Amino acid sequence: MDYNDQVEYAVNHTELVRPPEQRLNTFGVTNVHYYLLTEPMDSANETRIREGKVIAEKPKIITPGYLLEVFEGFGEHARAQAEAMLSRYDYSPDIMEYRYKNEVGNSWVLSEKISDVILKLGSKIDDEKDALAAILKGPDDAWQISLMTFIMDMTWSSVRKNVSELSSRGLFDRKYGVPKFVRDEIDDLFRAVESNQRTADELGSRLQSYGIFDHYQDRFFALLGKRRQSL
Repeated sequence: MDYNDQVEYAVNHTELVRPPEQRLNTFGVTNVHYYLLTEPMDSANETRIREGKVIAEKPKIITPGYLLEVFEGFGEHARAQAEAMLSRYDYSPDIMEYRYKNEVGNSWVLSEKISDVILKLGSKIDDEKDALAAILKGPDDAWQISLMTFIMDMTWSSVRKNVSELSSRGLFDRKYGVPKFVRDEIDDLFRAVESNQRTADELGSRLQSYGIFDHYQDRFFALLGKRRQSL
């Protein structure tokens, strides 16, 4: 299967009919309520509605290629599809990590045109005053890619706000080349290892993934020595 062609087709046939009124939260979880509309390939004048929720966790950090691992519940080919999509977005390697989980809800087919369904769902969202509800259209056989496209576009439109709010709290201030929010996370991990809530392997892996093991290696090996003495 050529995932680049599949992604290209799905992206070109995905339309955000009604965007959410709010963007992704900087300091908390965001629950995006979506209605994904498709036209069944073997039926005329019918609309399939997939209702669900994408949960975007509190942003942390992002590195090149990180999006390959952050989609859960988007189908068995999500990693390959994300890899094909990654080149379409120009993420800075030192901004944030976003992680998403798709919770699929109800799915049903109506014998109505998709334009009529859009009007009814729009009225429903207005009545419920759901600021994080969205309506989108996509191809029936690639609806999961349409959903990934939507949440990635929403993320991209939220990055500037998220970065500005994080910067206002000094979380991007660097010391020894390491941003404050990374130093805070690593300090928390050291404390968790010292209290036996996390393992030293987890800490070492995180230091390696950030490329900062050399900076923390003395502290890391001192912690290992202290743990051995306590055994």
